[in-house]
Parts: sequence; C-alpha cells; structure tokens
Amino acid sequence: MSTWLKANGPVRARPRLWVETLWLVESREPLVFTRTIDLHAGLNIVWAKESASSKASGLSSAGHGVGKTSLCLLLRYVLGDDAPAIATLRGKAAGGFPKGGVAAKVHVDGVVWLVFRPYGLYSHSMAAQCDGLDQLLLGTASNDFGGYSDALEQFSIGRLAARSLPGTNQPLEWRHLLAWCIREQRTRFDGFYHWREGEGLGFKRSRRDPPLLVGSVLGLVDHELDRLLREVEAEQKHVEKCKERIPELERAPAFALAHADRQLRLRIRAGEDEPVFATTVGASVESRVQAALQAAEQDERRWEREVELAEETLAREQVRGHELTRARDRAELEANIAKSLVEANLADFERLTKLRERLEGLEGSRCDHGDVEFSACQYIQERKSAVSFTWFQDSKQAKAQAPELIGRYGARKADFEKLAAAASAQEQAISEKKAALRRLRVRVATSESARSLLKQSWDELQVQHTQRAQGGDTTELVEARKQLQEHETALASLRAAEVNRRSQQSSRVDALKALTAAVSTRLLGAAGHARFIPGHEVRPFEVARGGEAYQVLEVLLGDIVCLLDSAMSEASNHPGFLVHDCPREADMSERLYREFFLAAAEAAEQLGRDGEAPFQFIVTTTSPPPEELGGAPHVVLELAPGADEALLFKRQLAPELSGLDLTSSA
Repeated sequence: MSTWLKANGPVRARPRLWVETLWLVESREPLVFTRTIDLHAGLNIVWAKESASSKASGLSSAGHGVGKTSLCLLLRYVLGDDAPAIATLRGKAAGGFPKGGVAAKVHVDGVVWLVFRPYGLYSHSMAAQCDGLDQLLLGTASNDFGGYSDALEQFSIGRLAARSLPGTNQPLEWRHLLAWCIREQRTRFDGFYHWREGEGLGFKRSRRDPPLLVGSVLGLVDHELDRLLREVEAEQKHVEKCKERIPELERAPAFALAHADRQLRLRIRAGEDEPVFATTVGASVESRVQAALQAAEQDERRWEREVELAEETLAREQVRGHELTRARDRAELEANIAKSLVEANLADFERLTKLRERLEGLEGSRCDHGDVEFSACQYIQERKSAVSFTWFQDSKQAKAQAPELIGRYGARKADFEKLAAAASAQEQAISEKKAALRRLRVRVATSESARSLLKQSWDELQVQHTQRAQGGDTTELVEARKQLQEHETALASLRAAEVNRRSQQSSRVDALKALTAAVSTRLLGAAGHARFIPGHEVRPFEVARGGEAYQVLEVLLGDIVCLLDSAMSEASNHPGFLVHDCPREADMSERLYREFFLAAAEAAEQLGRDGEAPFQFIVTTTSPPPEELGGAPHVVLELAPGADEALLFKRQLAPELSGLDLTSSA
C-alpha cells in the first residue's frame, strides 16, 4: 500500500470511543446469543451480499432486508440513543425475542464498559465496568447505566470549550455528536450536516447550529473564540432589533398624525373632507375646535353662576334648618317639662329646666350679655329663683290644676311634633340642595377636563403637522438611529476580533486543509480538487468538480478527514468512531467507492501500531468490497438474503402485533 499519510504521525494508539464486541442476545435466562459480532479498531466492513441464485429477484437479489441498517440502529442503541427509528426496531425484535436485547463491549476514553439494552419496553438497561457479560446479565456486577451515560457525555461534550451553543445557549448533548458519527442511509449522504432523516435532533437553528458543533469538535473554537461568538450573536440581535424598530419609528409620526386627526374629527364631528386649518370659507377642524372651546367656556361660566346661587341658597336653607332644629329641641324640652309637671316629678322638672336654660344660653361659664360669670349674673339668679318658686306654687295646686297641666302638655307635644316634621323636611331639602350643588360642580369639572383635553389634542395635532411639514425626526427615532450606529460599530469590532482570533488558530485550519488535500488526492488521484472551508454552513468540504457522485464524495471526504484528524491531533475532540450505512447506494461511482475503501484501510495501516489503529470505521455495503479487502480482518460480518442463518437476527422480524404483551423481561 501507499504511504500518503506517513508524514503525519498518530497521537494515540486507540480510538477514544470504539466497540469491541456486539452481542445479539436471544434470552438472558438462560443466556443464549443469536449472534456475536467481533469488531476491531480500523476498518470494519459489513457486507450484505447479493444473492448468487439467478432465481432471486427484487430486493432479495440486491442484499436488502438482511439487517445492515438494523445493525447501525443497534450500535446507536448501545451508545445511548433512543430515537423513534430504534423504538420501531425494538418493537419488531421484541416480537421474536421477548427476553432478548443487544449487548456490547464499549471502550470509552480508555475505560471498558459492558452494556446491555433490552428489546422490550419494560426491561431496564444495564451497564458496568466488569470483566464479563455474564456478570452484568446475572446481576453479580452492580448496574451503573447512569454512570455509563454520564461517561459518554463527559468524554465527548465535556471536552468542548463550551457545552452550549452561542446565540441560543442550547445545551449540547452526546446524541448530537452521535448523529454525526453514525450516518444513516435514509439521508442519502446528501449534505455534510444532514445527519438524521425525520427524527430531528432538537437544534433550534437547523442551519447554523450543526456547523458550530462541528467547529467545536474539530478544535476550531477555544474559550476566547466561544466568548467572541456569543458576544457577536448578542450584538447581532441588538442590531436586528434596532433595524426592525427604526422603520416603525419612521412610520410612527404619520400613523400618530392620522390617528390624532381621526380622533379629533370624531370628537368635534368634523367631516373627513374638511381642512384641518381655518380658511376664508367653510368649516374646518380648527374652527370647530375654537367654537367648541368657546361654547364650553360659556357653559362653564353659566354653571359657575348657578353654583354660586346654589351655594347661597344652600347657606340660607342651612341657617333655617339650624333654627328649626333649635326650635324643635326647645319644643321637646317644653313638652317634657310639661309632662314632668303632670307627673309631679321634681327631679325631671329640675333636670329639664336646667337643659332649657343651657339651651337658651343661661348656664355656662360666662354671660355674653353682661360679660360676667353666670354665678354673678343677677338675671340668672332671678330665673333660678323663679324656677323654684314656680315649682312650689305648681306643686300646691298640682291636683287642682291637673286638667290644665295635661292640656298644656298636649299643646307642647303638638308643637314639638310640628317642629320635628318641619326640621326633617328641611333636612331633606338641604340634602337635595347639596346633591344639586355636587352635580353642578361635577358638570363644571367635567367640562373643564374635556375642554382641556380638546385643547391639548388640538395643540398636539398642530405640532405634529408642523413637524411633518418641516421633515424633522422624532426624539425616539434619533435615539434609535444612534443606538443602531453604536451596536453596528460594536458588532464590527467584535467581528474583527473574531477574525483575528481565528487567524491565531491558522495552524489548526492549515492542518485540516493539508489533511483534506492529502485524502482527496488519494481518492481522486490528483491534487487540487478538494478544499476545507472552515465555518461554511453547507459545504465545509468542497470538491471542485460537480455531479451527484461528487456531492456524496464531499460527505465521505469530510467524515474521513475528521476521523483521521482525531487520530493525528490532540486539538480534535472527535471520538475517532464513524459508522456509514451503505454510502455506495447514494449514487457513488464504483471506482470512487473502491478507492474510498482502500484509503480507509491504508490509513488504518499507516497510523496503526502493532496491528492496532487509532480510529474505528464501520461501513455497511451491498457492493463487493475491493478484492484486497474481501476477507478477514476487514470483513467482520457477511449477511445475505435467502437463508435465515445469513440474516442479522437469523430470522425475519415480523411487525409487533398490537394487543399482545411481547416485552416481558427476564
């Protein structure tokens, strides 16, 4: 074989991830294997032979339906994937092997894990760092499937400069990288970043995020560059937000003017064809506004005069109400005094008489008329003496004058009731006057508020017309344009820093470019047909010649370059593990396909030490591999249609029947 890679030495003896053995377990108890597949580092070919019989036709003659894709799905399954396509395969396998599953011996960053994952839905996955599969399946080794899953995350995503994507902060996961490492046949190898068909990987930005992941995996993004990328993304969002806002602000004055004009016309009932400003003839918005303001001012002056009159009337009614209340209280006392005389109740008579005197202002601390203390006032003393003398005379004649006293009591009581009714009516009249006054005041306040609002609306409309006529920008628009300029300046500065940082990593890019040139020269037989374009969102590995075969070749070329780079560079975070499911069937020419196999085998030999290779490449094919690679150790499994023994599961898997429990565990 040639020595086209001798100039580049490996940095490791083993892949960081590789599968040594894959067991198809028919039953755990008793332990029965359907098939054991021994794999190794380097090139592993799974050959689905076409039927040798001339009677075979259709899919059977083409090597389809024998288990190639199922094998790839099982590899994904033991490496932690639980995609819908795997669930479908598990359902079929559980129908034939209800107590079965798939097991594997997996090397993860130098640590050996034994893994078992069941076909049935209700059995548990198991993993342990132990010596034999029987220890795991029989339960003598402690199950640590969670630790195994963590190990897959840590050895892959844990090595990256950042564990989330710039711009969205979406966490990166092992399943994202695994999708790249195990390409499925359904994608037709039609794009370097097209890894799954119909399953979805959960990337928020399907076009931008896979290139960012690949860049991190290839060691093209360090902590400083990741920081710059995040700041560029954040600043770009600010720029886009400003750019979206500016047209709105530019249109805002016209919208605001139209809205203000429409609202003002509705308020003053102006027609749409009426001009805004007053003219020599006809009505206008301005004339209607001025008329409305003048009418409102006239109404307010009239209502204010009514308020003054109402306040005067209310004051008079309140004085009269106060007088009626005093007369009512005096009449009540007179009636009670008359009653005390009828009942000959001296205590009530004296108490009520004192109340009457206090009501008349005859008791208190000081006499206003004489400007002396009540105790020294002669008039007060005479009244007190008169009260006692009156009671003495009345008490002697009480029985003789009883009819007269009763009549007097009835008259006093009637006077009281009449005055009480008059006072109550006056209170009601006062309440009504107060309510009428409040309504007048509310009407005045409402009119003042509406007039002020109308005047404000008219003033603002005039300002908006003036600004539009002068063509000036609003304060908000000026500030938004200033912010846009600041963000664009900051973005340009960050992008310059990003370019500068990438240029500092030129040695890493140069190494990938050189390796791309070496691999493409080996595949195509001439130099200069392929190149590596870092950061390209569609075709990071580009073959210069067109045609369908070369589109597929770009994908194969890129994967092989990244696989070999993982063995030759400490900067690479690639696992050194790659699976291709039938790339030949993606319309690749026979010659290129042959060179593709030979180049992979030669790379394993040139980079290997003591028969061990620093990468693992598993590829399924329906086309015969090159004669040099047609046997061991390169061909690790031969499948063929027509005989159950030559099928992956050694039988045809029937679809799972609904309603039957075929998932019972051991």
